[in-house]
Amino acid sequence: MAVDQQRIARFLSRSELRTKIANVLRAAGFNIVWVNEEAEGKRWSLFLKLPQRLRDLFGTAREVLVWVVESSEFQARTVTQAEQIISEERPRLCEDFAIIVTLDSNTMRHVSETAETLDTIFLGFDAEDFSSYSPYGPSSFIEAMQRRLYVRDLYDLPSAVTRAEDFFGRRGMVSEIATSLRRGGRHVGLFGLRKIGKTSMLYKLRSTLQTTGDSYIGHVDIERIDAIEPSAENLLWSLGESIYDSHRHIRNITTLQLFGRYRLFSSIPDKSAVFELFDHDIREIVQKTNRSIVMMLDEVELLSPSTPGSEWGSSFVRIWRLLRGLDQQFPNRLSYFVTGTNPSAFEVSTIGGRENPVYNYFKVQYLHPLAKDEVDTLLITLGHKMGLSWETAALERLASATGGHPALVRSLGSIIHSARPEGDVKFSVTQADVVSAIDRFLVEKSSLLSQIVAILEEQYEDEYYLLELLAHGRIGEFRECVTAFPKDTAHLVGYGICVNPESCTSLQIEILQTFLQKQKERRAAEPTSKHLPPGSRVDSYEIISSIGSPGGFAKVYEARTSTGGERVALKVFDNGLLSALQREVEPLQEIDHPNVVRVIDHGKSDDGAVYMAMELLSGKPLRHFCTRSTRASENECMKWLRDMLSAMREFHPDDVLVQQLRRHNEISARDLIRLEEARHGFIHRDIKPENVIISERGAVLIDFNISVRASEQILTRSATPGYHPPDGLGVTWDVDVDLYQLGVTMLQAALGSEYFEGAADDLRMAAKEELSIDLSKILLKMTNPAREDRYASAAQAWTEVSRQLP
Repeated sequence: MAVDQQRIARFLSRSELRTKIANVLRAAGFNIVWVNEEAEGKRWSLFLKLPQRLRDLFGTAREVLVWVVESSEFQARTVTQAEQIISEERPRLCEDFAIIVTLDSNTMRHVSETAETLDTIFLGFDAEDFSSYSPYGPSSFIEAMQRRLYVRDLYDLPSAVTRAEDFFGRRGMVSEIATSLRRGGRHVGLFGLRKIGKTSMLYKLRSTLQTTGDSYIGHVDIERIDAIEPSAENLLWSLGESIYDSHRHIRNITTLQLFGRYRLFSSIPDKSAVFELFDHDIREIVQKTNRSIVMMLDEVELLSPSTPGSEWGSSFVRIWRLLRGLDQQFPNRLSYFVTGTNPSAFEVSTIGGRENPVYNYFKVQYLHPLAKDEVDTLLITLGHKMGLSWETAALERLASATGGHPALVRSLGSIIHSARPEGDVKFSVTQADVVSAIDRFLVEKSSLLSQIVAILEEQYEDEYYLLELLAHGRIGEFRECVTAFPKDTAHLVGYGICVNPESCTSLQIEILQTFLQKQKERRAAEPTSKHLPPGSRVDSYEIISSIGSPGGFAKVYEARTSTGGERVALKVFDNGLLSALQREVEPLQEIDHPNVVRVIDHGKSDDGAVYMAMELLSGKPLRHFCTRSTRASENECMKWLRDMLSAMREFHPDDVLVQQLRRHNEISARDLIRLEEARHGFIHRDIKPENVIISERGAVLIDFNISVRASEQILTRSATPGYHPPDGLGVTWDVDVDLYQLGVTMLQAALGSEYFEGAADDLRMAAKEELSIDLSKILLKMTNPAREDRYASAAQAWTEVSRQLP
């Protein structure tokens, strides 16, 4: 017997549980090739090698992790530990799925809930389960794995693709663009409909360029920056930080003046010097290294002053003058890659009344929908991992309905997966299943279609007019306009909406055409109303009643979904722009924390009302506790304070994680997303008693001041009067604003006090006299008039609060 096999045999013989699990795995066909243990043998792992039969069944040739924790009570860190093992053993271990075993009888449910948002699917088993599997019982361990594995919906991918195994099609385009960019001096603009996969392409390009190792790469998501601090200086600082993070070669340059010098953008003392410092640092990198620099800007059209709701002013011209000037000074060393919906800003000679520095500067390309064979590959490959097989007619019907638009393909696939009969390990998808899914989609998922066309409808009226002509069958008028609007027509062809405008009679995306047809019918039948009575509909939501206080920029209703009856809080904006709302909502949807309200959906109704659906929270607003007779106990206040600080730790910038990731030589595509979120984070901007709900899961933050931005009725995003730090008026939004506002808010709840502008000193005086030393010390520090005497981060304040609680 080989030495490794002898060691494995000794390891497995040490307990009855180890022997039983090993025998079940071997009976199922797995080969145990590695073992390890920690915590005095209470935590241990097995690495499983798959025979060809199981490789084909599970779609992987890598080894599979089994992580066993001998604890009778499941803990979330068990999943984190397994995830860490997979990360450390990459690429040896399979990243698609892994097995977790504990002594908790509810392990399967706990693991499923804990790992719901993770890329790896973790299959939970109770140790007692193994008594029922062969060779000890009649059940099949492989079938048990399949049932757990197939529950996860792999078609449902709400964010951009970052893993190679989730990327389908377009490989020729990736190779072509990557080759062009790595040569330096080549600039590419990639445009296409919303949700078509542009950001996924960007991550795939970044990964491809990193593999060759001949470029430094900087990447900025302008949508995220636009939601936080829309300024040229913030964009350049963020782009510089990304370049700085791209490789240790750059971090070793000691003469940089901007990159890597400041923890936050707001920490830069003289922001007027950012342009000069960015220019200096790029020159230093070019002169002291040999690689080219590729700068990637996602959602670039947000910079354009013609974008509705834009706060960027002349930044588009200023930024591109600088970047183009650097390119001209260092030929073949810099390449720029941008993505957006519409290339108009790159096709006009002037912009905002000034000469356009990027006119005819970029090679404009379009990201078309997936080809038929690429649609088939996506559906079949992911379907195989979920126990779905596809009949040929079903594939053809789905491809025809979606026109190959990947978000629509995945959404229809997701609906089909959710409708499969319970208990079926295998399920064959028929054409009838697809037809049924299309009907459900038009009722349940029309918000996705409104998001896809929102930018065209709100920003590019001529293109949207052409789109409607063709969708509504006005073919003769459409063909006349083709001649009159050649550039707009070319954009529609680029989007893949129509192939040959001189001869096409319908949209290539059937389901989009149906949406526009039904939208026209409903708009004609239902007049717009500023107040929605019970029973009225907003897309797939039925209004139950009005909730909250009327006024402001939006009304909030309790509503239910038309299918399933799930109740939500539906915020309907007055005079809103869906494209503006998307810029705020999409970064927020990345926040997954029990003390932050969950954003479920957003879209535009048939009568033009922009809306956002959130989870409906039951409980009282913190405002209820801000009177003398209803004030909360100090223990309650301390718990709620900890809840909200915990949430802030999740969405605020995380300097510790930034520094941790910067220790890597290069940043992977997946870690790039984590680093972007950690560096920029999110600022709530409007913490006050009305925006905190005390629910059964504790204090929950709501309303990230989206109403102001989405309504487009004012130009600045100011805090509620009196809640802004006294020494911070006019500064850039940063974490200090949220912490100060939270301190004032909790003083109100603890003291049972109303609040008015300028009353912070009164609250602080009362806190010193009425509250305990522990609570007053924390709240007084949070609201100290001098910034240097307040907490530097939510994590710092959370640590101090946690010390006071059991």
